[in-house]
Amino acid sequence: MLAKPGRPPQPPGGWCAEMKWDGVRAIAHCAPAGISLWSRNLRDITGSYPEVVTALTEITDGRTLLLDGELVAPDERGAPSFSRLQQRMHVQRPTPALIEQVRVDYLVFDVLGVDEDVLFEDSYRTRRAELADLTLDDGARVRVPPMWSLTDTSAEELLRVATDSGLEGIVCKHGDSIYEPGRRSSAWTKVVLRLTTEAVIVGAVPGNGANAATFGGLVLAGHTPEGRLRCIGGVGTGFTAASRRSIRAALDQVRRDTTPLDDPPPAPVARTAWWVEPVFVADIEYREISGDGLLRHPSFRGIRTDKTPEEIGLPT
Repeated sequence: MLAKPGRPPQPPGGWCAEMKWDGVRAIAHCAPAGISLWSRNLRDITGSYPEVVTALTEITDGRTLLLDGELVAPDERGAPSFSRLQQRMHVQRPTPALIEQVRVDYLVFDVLGVDEDVLFEDSYRTRRAELADLTLDDGARVRVPPMWSLTDTSAEELLRVATDSGLEGIVCKHGDSIYEPGRRSSAWTKVVLRLTTEAVIVGAVPGNGANAATFGGLVLAGHTPEGRLRCIGGVGTGFTAASRRSIRAALDQVRRDTTPLDDPPPAPVARTAWWVEPVFVADIEYREISGDGLLRHPSFRGIRTDKTPEEIGLPT
């Protein structure tokens, strides 16, 4: 189940809120036979996070549970850092040195099954109470973050806490909402402090100087509600030299002669860009959307392997 972007619900009665974590969504299936972790697009990521598997094995002690949560890599302040997490996301069998260097924790915010009981039809409040009763929080690798009633604690106050803590924002969830797997529901609303979006990489523009061997910027796109692939601008900042080299190498493998866009790109892009198959998804931070639908002040944050190009819409 996914949240729709929006503003804090008004009136707030009946709504709850959690902090929004900058990580990768993960479903944990815990059973006597072992623990498995699955990404939101049902990719088996168990081998990438052995320390989380070990912690869940000890905590659940052979019990059958289905958990929903977020894998995060805390920075030196303790705030989740997506750029740090990227060092682990693409590694199927991390070395002990990498595990020590980039810590990954599992934040559990929902329980979908307990033993033989499937909880999809239970309300959010009921599932959270069940989650609290499981006492999964070990204070270290696996944690159960708090939730608040928006009747008692305002969204504005929680957003101030999120700002001070270096978090992305909050997720508001209606207390009576059931769990709808795979659906982006209006019963969950994410309120972000820093605007972020995913975008499909459809090409690149040549670089100069130190970037001449890689690229100057990436050409980005998203799908309209009708499924047409439309340019939303480009991004030329936020890259390290190493990421530029690795991205250029990956793009060279999927070069094409014509644009994959269904609608014409802006003229400056059309004049200079070289094109690739729309197979990679980038994570982008930006300030706002211009009147013509282009990203303003975008910055590259990383490549998302947990999302497919087909599911990427236009930023809002």
